Amino acid sequence: MNAYRRLIFFMLLAAGLPPGCRAYAQADAGENLGPRRGLSIGGRAAYYRPKGADHGDLAEGAQVRLHFTPAWALEGSVDLRQDKFDGTKVDVIPVQLSLMVYILPPGYRVAPYLLAGGGWYYTHVGAPVDHFAFRFGPHAGAGVEFFLKRFWSLDGSYRYLWTDDIHSQDEAHPLGRNFSNKGFMLTGALNYNF
Repeated sequence: MNAYRRLIFFMLLAAGLPPGCRAYAQADAGENLGPRRGLSIGGRAAYYRPKGADHGDLAEGAQVRLHFTPAWALEGSVDLRQDKFDGTKVDVIPVQLSLMVYILPPGYRVAPYLLAGGGWYYTHVGAPVDHFAFRFGPHAGAGVEFFLKRFWSLDGSYRYLWTDDIHSQDEAHPLGRNFSNKGFMLTGALNYNF
């Protein structure tokens, strides 16, 4: 990952994690900020680093959140990412579903949350023989959402993924080999709240 992409990612993440002092976090008396019932959509950047990969990389994606109450939400997300394991290129499209619980009462600009869920990972291994697979894995993590105005918010999250290993077979490894795809994921997003 080049330095420019790394800088952009950490700037997005830092924007979603402002200082959480009480005076700044609490909304003004006339504003209706914080999580509330409804729908939000957003674009996001993600950094994923599997244990067995040569390095982590940035991915782009989108997320949709359905807030049942100010404390409970369901998030659906999709990202596009590419990993390299010992020179083998692996394209992965994770589709994740997460249950979220906000841990502060409504009315605060800063809203930390916990999340847990599962993901389906469409995987393409680019080797002399192309291999396609659908894999599943649970994830858990935490994050924080910062409400800029009534309709706009920034958020950042950390989640650990326990996904199935990736299997690859090529001329150098005719019996095949497995790559561990467990690892962590950092996300930063800009959301529009309806």
